Amino acid sequence: KKQTKSFSLVRSRKRKGFLSSALTIAETLSLMIKKHLRQIIIIISFILYSSNILACSCEYAWNDSFSLTAKNSELVALVKVISFDEYLDREILGFDGKMPYSMTVEIIKQYKGTDHKKTIKIFGDNGILCRPYLSEFKINEYYLIAPNPLESELNNEYDFFSCRTEYLKVDINTNMAYGKYSLTQNELDITTYENNQGGGSQNLWILVLLVTPIVLGIGVWLRKKKRNANNAYY
Repeated sequence: KKQTKSFSLVRSRKRKGFLSSALTIAETLSLMIKKHLRQIIIIISFILYSSNILACSCEYAWNDSFSLTAKNSELVALVKVISFDEYLDREILGFDGKMPYSMTVEIIKQYKGTDHKKTIKIFGDNGILCRPYLSEFKINEYYLIAPNPLESELNNEYDFFSCRTEYLKVDINTNMAYGKYSLTQNELDITTYENNQGGGSQNLWILVLLVTPIVLGIGVWLRKKKRNANNAYY
Protein backbone atom coordinates (compact mmCIF):
# COMPACT_ATOMS: atom_id res chain seq x y z
CA LYS A 1 0.00 0.00 0.00
CA LYS A 2 2.84 2.38 0.86
CA GLN A 3 4.45 1.67 -2.53
CA THR A 4 1.15 2.29 -4.34
CA LYS A 5 0.56 5.55 -2.47
CA SER A 6 4.16 6.64 -3.15
CA PHE A 7 3.79 5.83 -6.88
CA SER A 8 0.51 7.79 -7.10
CA LEU A 9 2.15 10.74 -5.38
CA VAL A 10 5.01 10.75 -7.89
CA ARG A 11 2.54 10.64 -10.80
CA SER A 12 0.55 13.49 -9.29
CA ARG A 13 3.67 15.60 -8.87
CA LYS A 14 4.76 14.89 -12.46
CA ARG A 15 1.29 15.87 -13.75
CA LYS A 16 1.38 19.11 -11.74
CA GLY A 17 4.90 19.81 -12.98
CA PHE A 18 3.83 19.26 -16.62
CA LEU A 19 0.79 21.52 -16.22
CA SER A 20 2.93 24.18 -14.56
CA SER A 21 5.48 24.04 -17.43
CA ALA A 22 2.71 24.21 -20.04
CA LEU A 23 1.16 27.25 -18.33
CA THR A 24 4.57 28.93 -18.12
CA ILE A 25 5.18 28.34 -21.85
CA ALA A 26 1.68 29.60 -22.73
CA GLU A 27 2.19 32.75 -20.62
CA THR A 28 5.58 33.37 -22.22
CA LEU A 29 4.14 32.98 -25.74
CA SER A 30 1.24 35.26 -24.84
CA LEU A 31 3.63 37.96 -23.61
CA MET A 32 5.80 37.61 -26.73
CA ILE A 33 2.76 37.90 -29.04
CA LYS A 34 1.51 40.98 -27.19
CA LYS A 35 4.95 42.56 -27.26
CA HIS A 36 5.54 41.90 -30.96
CA LEU A 37 1.93 42.02 -32.19
CA ARG A 38 2.53 44.93 -34.53
CA GLN A 39 5.55 43.27 -36.16
CA ILE A 40 3.62 39.99 -36.54
CA ILE A 41 0.71 41.78 -38.24
CA ILE A 42 3.11 43.56 -40.62
CA ILE A 43 4.84 40.28 -41.52
CA ILE A 44 1.53 38.47 -42.13
CA SER A 45 0.25 41.40 -44.23
CA PHE A 46 3.46 41.36 -46.28
CA ILE A 47 3.15 37.60 -46.90
CA LEU A 48 -0.49 37.96 -47.96
CA TYR A 49 0.32 40.95 -50.18
CA SER A 50 3.22 39.08 -51.79
CA SER A 51 1.01 36.06 -52.46
CA ASN A 52 -1.55 38.35 -54.11
CA ILE A 53 1.10 39.75 -56.42
CA LEU A 54 2.28 36.25 -57.33
CA ALA A 55 -1.32 35.17 -57.92
CA CYS A 56 -1.52 37.71 -60.73
CA SER A 57 1.99 37.84 -62.13
CA CYS A 58 1.52 38.22 -65.86
CA GLU A 59 3.05 39.94 -68.85
CA TYR A 60 1.25 41.87 -71.55
CA ALA A 61 1.47 40.34 -75.02
CA TRP A 62 3.86 42.21 -77.32
CA ASN A 63 0.91 43.24 -79.51
CA ASP A 64 -1.51 43.99 -76.65
CA SER A 65 -3.84 46.88 -77.45
CA PHE A 66 -7.44 47.89 -77.00
CA SER A 67 -8.12 47.46 -80.73
CA LEU A 68 -6.98 43.83 -80.56
CA THR A 69 -8.99 43.18 -77.37
CA ALA A 70 -12.11 44.79 -78.86
CA LYS A 71 -11.81 42.67 -81.98
CA ASN A 72 -12.13 39.48 -79.88
CA SER A 73 -14.62 40.84 -77.33
CA GLU A 74 -18.36 40.15 -77.16
CA LEU A 75 -19.16 43.65 -75.92
CA VAL A 76 -17.61 47.01 -76.81
CA ALA A 77 -19.24 50.18 -75.52
CA LEU A 78 -18.84 53.76 -74.39
CA VAL A 79 -19.98 53.87 -70.76
CA LYS A 80 -20.42 56.29 -67.86
CA VAL A 81 -19.74 55.19 -64.26
CA ILE A 82 -22.94 55.73 -62.25
CA SER A 83 -22.13 54.27 -58.84
CA PHE A 84 -19.94 52.04 -56.73
CA ASP A 85 -22.20 49.35 -55.25
CA GLU A 86 -20.07 47.08 -53.07
CA TYR A 87 -16.86 47.64 -51.12
CA LEU A 88 -14.19 45.31 -49.77
CA ASP A 89 -14.35 44.71 -46.02
CA ARG A 90 -10.59 45.03 -45.58
CA GLU A 91 -7.93 47.64 -46.26
CA ILE A 92 -5.82 47.51 -49.40
CA LEU A 93 -2.15 48.40 -49.01
CA GLY A 94 -1.41 51.77 -50.60
CA PHE A 95 -5.05 52.86 -50.85
CA ASP A 96 -6.79 55.17 -48.37
CA GLY A 97 -10.44 54.44 -47.63
CA LYS A 98 -12.73 51.62 -48.69
CA MET A 99 -11.87 49.92 -51.97
CA PRO A 100 -14.88 49.55 -54.31
CA TYR A 101 -15.52 45.98 -55.44
CA SER A 102 -18.33 46.50 -57.96
CA MET A 103 -19.69 49.39 -59.99
CA THR A 104 -22.68 50.08 -62.21
CA VAL A 105 -22.07 51.74 -65.56
CA GLU A 106 -24.55 53.24 -68.00
CA ILE A 107 -24.09 52.25 -71.64
CA ILE A 108 -24.02 55.47 -73.66
CA LYS A 109 -23.23 53.84 -77.01
CA GLN A 110 -22.82 50.17 -77.86
CA TYR A 111 -20.52 49.34 -80.76
CA LYS A 112 -20.50 45.56 -80.47
CA GLY A 113 -22.78 42.97 -78.84
CA THR A 114 -26.15 41.35 -79.43
CA ASP A 115 -27.77 42.15 -76.06
CA HIS A 116 -28.56 45.83 -75.69
CA LYS A 117 -28.66 46.79 -72.03
CA LYS A 118 -29.04 50.18 -70.36
CA THR A 119 -26.67 49.35 -67.53
CA ILE A 120 -24.22 46.60 -66.58
CA LYS A 121 -22.29 45.74 -63.40
CA ILE A 122 -18.50 45.42 -63.45
CA PHE A 123 -16.51 43.70 -60.70
CA GLY A 124 -12.98 44.63 -59.66
CA ASP A 125 -10.22 42.89 -57.77
CA ASN A 126 -10.60 41.68 -54.20
CA GLY A 127 -6.90 41.10 -53.65
CA ILE A 128 -6.62 37.56 -55.04
CA LEU A 129 -8.11 37.88 -58.53
CA CYS A 130 -6.37 39.00 -61.69
CA ARG A 131 -8.50 42.12 -62.11
CA PRO A 132 -7.69 45.83 -61.84
CA TYR A 133 -8.86 47.61 -58.70
CA LEU A 134 -11.89 49.81 -59.33
CA SER A 135 -10.10 52.75 -57.70
CA GLU A 136 -8.86 53.39 -61.25
CA PHE A 137 -12.39 54.50 -62.17
CA LYS A 138 -14.28 57.64 -61.15
CA ILE A 139 -18.01 58.28 -60.84
CA ASN A 140 -19.51 60.37 -63.68
CA GLU A 141 -16.49 59.76 -65.90
CA TYR A 142 -16.54 57.99 -69.27
CA TYR A 143 -14.67 54.96 -70.59
CA LEU A 144 -14.44 52.92 -73.77
CA ILE A 145 -14.62 49.30 -72.58
CA ALA A 146 -14.34 45.73 -73.86
CA PRO A 147 -15.09 43.69 -70.70
CA ASN A 148 -15.39 39.94 -70.11
CA PRO A 149 -18.83 38.43 -69.36
CA LEU A 150 -19.41 36.60 -66.08
CA GLU A 151 -22.00 33.91 -65.48
CA SER A 152 -25.04 35.48 -63.81
CA GLU A 153 -28.82 35.14 -63.81
CA LEU A 154 -29.39 38.60 -65.29
CA ASN A 155 -26.54 38.20 -67.78
CA ASN A 156 -25.31 41.70 -66.98
CA GLU A 157 -22.14 41.12 -64.94
CA TYR A 158 -18.62 41.65 -66.30
CA ASP A 159 -15.02 42.09 -65.24
CA PHE A 160 -11.67 43.23 -66.65
CA PHE A 161 -8.51 41.14 -66.98
CA SER A 162 -5.37 42.83 -65.62
CA CYS A 163 -3.11 41.40 -68.31
CA ARG A 164 -4.89 43.01 -71.27
CA THR A 165 -5.86 46.53 -72.30
CA GLU A 166 -9.65 46.32 -71.95
CA TYR A 167 -10.63 49.93 -71.30
CA LEU A 168 -9.60 53.45 -72.28
CA LYS A 169 -10.27 56.69 -70.42
CA VAL A 170 -12.53 59.04 -72.42
CA ASP A 171 -12.70 62.83 -72.30
CA ILE A 172 -16.32 63.36 -73.30
CA ASN A 173 -15.76 67.08 -73.93
CA THR A 174 -13.12 66.50 -76.60
CA ASN A 175 -14.53 63.13 -77.68
CA MET A 176 -11.07 61.58 -77.28
CA ALA A 177 -10.04 58.27 -75.70
CA TYR A 178 -6.63 57.88 -74.06
CA GLY A 179 -4.58 54.71 -73.57
CA LYS A 180 -2.98 51.97 -75.64
CA TYR A 181 -5.38 51.77 -78.55
CA SER A 182 -2.83 50.21 -80.91
CA LEU A 183 0.92 49.60 -81.12
CA THR A 184 1.52 53.17 -82.29
CA GLN A 185 -1.60 55.01 -81.15
CA ASN A 186 -2.26 56.21 -77.59
CA GLU A 187 -5.07 58.60 -78.50
CA LEU A 188 -8.30 57.86 -80.34
CA ASP A 189 -11.01 60.06 -81.75
CA ILE A 190 -14.28 58.38 -80.74
CA THR A 191 -15.96 59.55 -83.95
CA THR A 192 -13.22 57.88 -85.98
CA TYR A 193 -13.70 54.70 -83.96
CA GLU A 194 -17.45 54.78 -84.57
CA ASN A 195 -16.89 55.11 -88.32
CA ASN A 196 -14.10 52.52 -88.47
CA GLN A 197 -15.35 50.09 -85.77
CA GLY A 198 -12.00 48.96 -84.46
CA GLY A 199 -9.38 48.77 -87.15
CA GLY A 200 -7.64 45.86 -85.42
CA SER A 201 -5.87 44.95 -88.68
CA GLN A 202 -3.70 48.03 -88.17
CA ASN A 203 -1.43 46.01 -85.88
CA LEU A 204 -0.93 43.43 -88.64
CA TRP A 205 0.20 46.07 -91.13
CA ILE A 206 2.56 47.54 -88.55
CA LEU A 207 4.02 44.07 -87.98
CA VAL A 208 4.51 43.59 -91.73
CA LEU A 209 6.26 46.97 -92.03
CA LEU A 210 8.56 46.13 -89.10
CA VAL A 211 9.41 42.58 -90.13
CA THR A 212 9.87 43.08 -93.89
CA PRO A 213 13.14 45.11 -93.66
CA ILE A 214 14.54 42.59 -91.17
CA VAL A 215 13.75 39.64 -93.45
CA LEU A 216 15.24 41.44 -96.47
CA GLY A 217 18.34 42.32 -94.47
CA ILE A 218 18.87 38.70 -93.39
CA GLY A 219 18.41 37.56 -97.01
CA VAL A 220 21.04 40.03 -98.27
CA TRP A 221 23.46 39.00 -95.50
CA LEU A 222 23.08 35.27 -96.29
CA ARG A 223 23.56 35.95 -100.00
CA LYS A 224 26.72 37.95 -99.34
CA LYS A 225 28.05 35.27 -96.99
CA LYS A 226 27.48 32.57 -99.61
CA ARG A 227 29.20 34.65 -102.31
CA ASN A 228 32.24 35.22 -100.08
CA ALA A 229 32.42 31.48 -99.34
CA ASN A 230 32.36 30.67 -103.08
CA ASN A 231 35.11 33.23 -103.79
CA ALA A 232 37.28 31.77 -101.05
CA TYR A 233 36.81 28.25 -102.50
CA TYR A 234 37.96 29.28 -105.96
